[in-house]
Amino acid sequence: MSGENPVHPAQRNALLPLNLAAVGACLLLGCASKEGATPSSLPAPATTKGVAAPVASDESSGSSSAKTPADAAASSSVTVEPVSPEEFQKFIAGQRGRVVFVDFWATYCLPCREKFPRTLALAKKYGDEGLTAVSMSMDSPEPAYQKKILEFLRQQNSQIKNFANRLEDTDAAFAGLDIAGGALPHYKIYGRNGKLRNKFGGDPDHPFDEADIERALIAALKEN
Repeated sequence: MSGENPVHPAQRNALLPLNLAAVGACLLLGCASKEGATPSSLPAPATTKGVAAPVASDESSGSSSAKTPADAAASSSVTVEPVSPEEFQKFIAGQRGRVVFVDFWATYCLPCREKFPRTLALAKKYGDEGLTAVSMSMDSPEPAYQKKILEFLRQQNSQIKNFANRLEDTDAAFAGLDIAGGALPHYKIYGRNGKLRNKFGGDPDHPFDEADIERALIAALKEN
């Protein structure tokens, strides 16, 4: 994760067509700012070694491995719940006694999509130890974005709690969720007491990697 260019939130609500130059910029810079955000209506760039599959529906993902009936049934059960910042905080409060790991992401954020499988791996690895993993999409609530959110989560078979921003003013959503600098990807860890324990992202002076997140999760899980 270290050294990535995070996504900043200017003009997230605009559903404007993107030309090839903007797509190329996203590939070169990681995840563009909201001025040059990759529109969710366009397919993601082709995958490379170690990178998650692009945003696509199950039918058009082009995956080399066909899904089994069980896989298809599981992915079709994936759902997304639109929430406000207040509703999100209410959910966190209701998880008292468990550690909560939240992955704040967006369909227009390439690094977010690349690293999403890591969140699912952590959920599986530490779920029995008291970890609740949550995904929180910061896309606009416009239907075109919401469709892409669900397509991506089903492609990933995201069998965790999936939320999506429901505020029309996405800047207000970023502020309400205290996402530093409005940059994505962003991660938060809440302790068993329901209080924020760690956050990762938005501070170029304090880079982090996946090992930092896992160490923080392990430490939180050990606390009463």
